[in-house]
Amino acid sequence: MNRTLSLLLALAGGVAIAVQARITGALRTELGDPTLAASVTFGSGLVLMLVVNGLIPANRRGVVRLVRGAMTGRFPWVFALSGLLGAFAVYGQAVTVDLVGVALFSLMFIGGQMLSSTVLDTMGWVPSGRQRLGRRRLAGLVLGLAGVGLAVSPRLLGGDVDSSALAVLALPLVLVLAGGLLQPPQMAMNGVIGAAVGRVEPIVLFNYLTGTLALLAVAAPRIAAGGFHGLPLEPGDWWYYTGGLLGSVVVIGGAILTRTIGAMLFTLGLVAGQLAGSLVLDTAWPTPGAEVTWPVVTGAVITLLALMLASATALRRGLAPAGDRRTT
Repeated sequence: MNRTLSLLLALAGGVAIAVQARITGALRTELGDPTLAASVTFGSGLVLMLVVNGLIPANRRGVVRLVRGAMTGRFPWVFALSGLLGAFAVYGQAVTVDLVGVALFSLMFIGGQMLSSTVLDTMGWVPSGRQRLGRRRLAGLVLGLAGVGLAVSPRLLGGDVDSSALAVLALPLVLVLAGGLLQPPQMAMNGVIGAAVGRVEPIVLFNYLTGTLALLAVAAPRIAAGGFHGLPLEPGDWWYYTGGLLGSVVVIGGAILTRTIGAMLFTLGLVAGQLAGSLVLDTAWPTPGAEVTWPVVTGAVITLLALMLASATALRRGLAPAGDRRTT
């Protein structure tokens, strides 16, 4: 797969993350609890991956190789639990999207992604190998974080925000930032296992299995009290259950693409898709907390430009024909 196509697929994955966040937020409104909403999103992905892995013989063999690989030390067994990181991120979606909107959620999530992916690439903790942290990438990282700060500042520093309202808003945003920090490690671990197993679908199945079990365990008291009685089950409510499908596309794509373009360039594609998709969603399908203001839009543009600056070398290599690429 060439790098240009890989970047376009990462872009589509970013749009999927924005849509998934909006769907999970809508589920949280229906069910009244973020853990229940995240459980439904992860559970729908688990059902899909059970079907995908059960129907395809190569995937069934891959599941066996994954279990054996974890038991024999072919890769660290803890990598098979990377779905817990994804579950945390989806929980963050459910908690925050209705409060701050998809655009602000995406920007905070992206800030975490930028920091984490830079560390992973610099330390060489991704299958594509170590990438040097040069001045351009460092400048892009600082500029990107400044863009996120600009977008968030009116909500956190506004003169009409009292201390209690600030705490209600700040804590969810920290949760989203943490979810963004954890996504690149999840993708990197999935990439390692996908390379060892020869298929990415088995590790995606384990992602959804471990994540769903963890969320259901946390939500057990609410489930026992009848928390799922509010599930939307009308014929037109099918879209509430597509979050797992979108998430599985992103996880599979991450496992494949981090092996070809690295965590930073993969994150660039995700960022562009997330920003474009989230701004459209907050305009066309807003939540009560959504505010598409000039600081949000400006911060989104600055963040995207920062990621392009930080990934300039990789981006040039990705867009250049194979014969024109130079080693730098």
